[in-house]
Amino acid sequence: MLLNKTVNQIFILALLVAPTVVSASDIYPSKPLRVIVTFAAGGGTDLIARLLSPKMSAQLGQPVVVENRPGAAGQLGAEFAVSAPADGYTVLLASSSTATLPYLRKTKYDLLEDFVPVGQVGVGGFVLVTNPKLPFKTLGEFMSAAKANPGKYTYGSIGQGSLGHIGLALLKAKSGVDMVHVPYKSSTEVAYAIISGQIDSAIDTLPVHKPFIDAQSANALATTGPIRDVSLPQVPTFNESKLIPGGFELTFWYGFFVPRATPTPVVERVQAAFAAVMKDPEVIQRLKDFGVAPSQITAAEFHSNIASEVGGWRKVIKDNKIMMND
Repeated sequence: MLLNKTVNQIFILALLVAPTVVSASDIYPSKPLRVIVTFAAGGGTDLIARLLSPKMSAQLGQPVVVENRPGAAGQLGAEFAVSAPADGYTVLLASSSTATLPYLRKTKYDLLEDFVPVGQVGVGGFVLVTNPKLPFKTLGEFMSAAKANPGKYTYGSIGQGSLGHIGLALLKAKSGVDMVHVPYKSSTEVAYAIISGQIDSAIDTLPVHKPFIDAQSANALATTGPIRDVSLPQVPTFNESKLIPGGFELTFWYGFFVPRATPTPVVERVQAAFAAVMKDPEVIQRLKDFGVAPSQITAAEFHSNIASEVGGWRKVIKDNKIMMND
């Protein structure tokens, strides 16, 4: 009798607890989500967020709001996201720079340790753009002038520690090009600084700069991918010039993440919504228009790729003695 009474009590307790457990996952999402963009409005990351957020909203049945939290080359936004409740309502849109920053300076997050990937949006290359009033028409002409006149020319980036900043520091280490770094908060600010003559050049993501290149308000001297960019087929790659010892390639990615402690059913729900969005023909075409190759890899593959990439960048930073003040 005592055994039967105990079993009955356990059964009743299970019935009382079960609805609570089920409801926690079944009702997600029950309120709007926010996508944290780590740069100012108008930049490449922001464009991607505003393209995908309405599509994610349609999949999840709740508003998905873009929230810009710029500063420190994306560090402030990532630190805000990692400190948010791990409930699936705060999603971080990160880029390659988000992953490399912790290896250049002290941060309150590590992308691999503190976040779980939702999925990779896509990958792309950078473009070297210059003010059109400069007399240089080729990469060789520009590099020769920059090497012959140390400190005369300037280059912009979206902040110290961003991949554009690291890229030009690497170019300096490999080729001897010596220019003055001017940090900005977004690619949009960099683009307007170039066309207005405030700075001479930048290595930056293509989406924001392409309209200015097409309008001849900025010159594109070279792209950083392994092959020519399909959206700028007339522009040669750095490696075609054969000017940089060991070659020079620089690519970036965009991806969505949630804090690591987010419940697995919630993570899987967001991952499923994202996977559906990435099959949308409109999304695929718009990403290509931005100069971003859409990705179809799994979240696990994305995580593995980031781990490999971070290891490579740590070696590059160490071997070339790249410092935050380069």
